[in-house]
This record gives sequence, structure tokens and C-alpha cells, in this order.
Amino acid sequence: MKNDEIEPILIKSFAGQASSEEEKRIADWIAASDDNFAEWKRYKALWNKSEALQYSDKINLEKALTTTKKRIPQFRKSKSFKLQWWMQAAAVILLSLIFSVTINYFRQEPVKEVVATNVVYQEVKAAYGTQTKISLEDGTQVWLNSGSKLKFPNTFTSQNTRDVELVGEGYFEVHHNAQQPFIVHTRDLGVKVLGTSFNVNAYENMKRVTVALVEGSVSVIKESKNQTNELLHLKPSEVADYDIEANKIYQSQTKQIGRYTAWKDGKIVFQDDTMEEMVGLLENWYNVDIEVKGEVLLGYHFTATFNDESLDQILKYLSISTSFKYRFVDPKEFGGSRDQRRRIVLYQ
Repeated sequence: MKNDEIEPILIKSFAGQASSEEEKRIADWIAASDDNFAEWKRYKALWNKSEALQYSDKINLEKALTTTKKRIPQFRKSKSFKLQWWMQAAAVILLSLIFSVTINYFRQEPVKEVVATNVVYQEVKAAYGTQTKISLEDGTQVWLNSGSKLKFPNTFTSQNTRDVELVGEGYFEVHHNAQQPFIVHTRDLGVKVLGTSFNVNAYENMKRVTVALVEGSVSVIKESKNQTNELLHLKPSEVADYDIEANKIYQSQTKQIGRYTAWKDGKIVFQDDTMEEMVGLLENWYNVDIEVKGEVLLGYHFTATFNDESLDQILKYLSISTSFKYRFVDPKEFGGSRDQRRRIVLYQ
């Protein structure tokens, strides 16, 4: 497959819009040669580096394109025309997602309430396999991991708190404001801070929520309809693990806080992770469904670091090191359609 044929499919994949059949075509194309894999990495780097496309009311696309060209040496000369077309297409996808979410918000909320409060919300989603950086109006910086979403107001109008909603995983560098605490709401928990750096992992397919503090201090609070209770207070290099099913929270200290934020640099890190944890991470990162067959496999643990490897390469390495097998399954085998997520089965 020629590059001009794979480009539009790559765009759909990075934006989380590719079908199972298209994802398979990409996987086959990557596996066909080292040059194809290197090309895929360059496209992925281009997508990740497009931080100039900030999610705001006014986006200067030409300036964003120029900035991106300067950042990626491989695209400075020979691929300038393709870059512009590719970036415009990517920008259209991103902007259309934001625009559709904003429209849906106004359709669902009473118009009077929106006008009265004068609050307009945005919801940003990171494409699968990529990371997205967002700059909030108060100066707070947020990085979203693969497939994660953040809902936030254009302006923090409340005098009491700065509230955002997270689905998935995000790293926050919160601008200090002692009079207006910053609160991240996610699943059953909230993370309340004044100004600090921390990571929150709250993917919906995981059984726990993890908060890792890099610097500063945070309070982890339990949220319900009528009240909030502070569960614990974290210091730097401390981690809170909330077991959702057991409704219990555990606090620990780590000397390797960097493993919780390595995803910001495009790294996948396993450190004595269980099979369930490994599967959940890969599902979220690559937008796939993974089924584990055999209780023996559930006892496996994994320690490894990957940087820009494809899903097939990661599974190949892990399968060799821990003696399991895997196969990609056509969704039709399970009565599904080709538009569904790719399915992978791990077995002995």
C-alpha cells in the first residue's frame, strides 16, 4: 500500500475513527517493512507534536502548520505539501469533534441555565495511541492519555472552586490559587488541590482509580450526591489506589513516581503489573478488546518498557517472555461487525 493511500487511514486511526478492517490494514502495513514502521512513527510524532492546535474559539491553522513543520525535521522539505493536507485533515477531525460535543451540550442543557450562568463547556478527547496537551484559561496545563476525555469551562466563573471532569487518565500541572481550589472529578472520587503536579488514572474499564502525586499536595475526596468526604492527604511521591468494588482506598509511597507519568513521553511502562492491568492498559492505548483464556495466564506479571512500538510488537515480546500465544480475531466470529474494535485473544 502506498503512503498516499495509508495517510487518510492513519488520520482516522489517530482520531479513533478507524474501523476494525482499517486498523488491520494499518497493522499489516506496519509489519510489512521497517520503513513503514518508521513512517508510522513519524506520522504519530507529527500528531503528538501538534500542540499549536489548542482547543479554543480562535485557532490559527496556518500558524499551527508552520509551527509544526519547524518542530518535525523530517517534514521540513520534501513532505511539505503532504504535511499541509494531512494537518488540515487532522484539524478538521479535531475541530468537528469539539464542535459536535459543544452542540450536544447545548441541546441537553436548558438554554436559560446556560445563558444565566454564562458558562460554556468544552470536552476534549485524546485520540487513541496519542497524548494531547490542553492549556486552561487559568494557566493550568493538562496532558490527556490515549482515549481520555476532559470536560472544562472556557472560563472558571465560580469564586469557590475550579472544577473539571476527567474520564481516563490525565496529568495536571495546576496553577496555584489559594482562594480557588482546583478539583478533578472522576468516577466516584475527586482530587482537590491548590497548585501542584499529579497524575490521575481513572479509565472506565479498570477496577480502581489511581492518584500519584509528583509535587505539592492533594486531598482525595469521596463524592456522593449529597456530600463529600476527605479520604486522605497525599505528599510528594505518594500514591492513592481506590478499589471501586471493595470501596477501599490504599495509600503508599514509591521511589519510582516516574512510572505513573511516563505515558506523557509516549512510553508504556509495566512494573510487576498483573495480566489484568496489562490488558487494561493496552486496551486503552490501542483501542482494542483483549480476551484472556485460561486461569493460569491471570497469574502472570509483567515488567517492561516500550516506546513507540506497535501493538503487535508489544504482544510478540510479552508472549515470548511469558510463554503465551495470541491472535487477532475477526469481529464477525463473535457476531459483530467490521466497524467494531479489533479483538485479540490471549491463550496458552
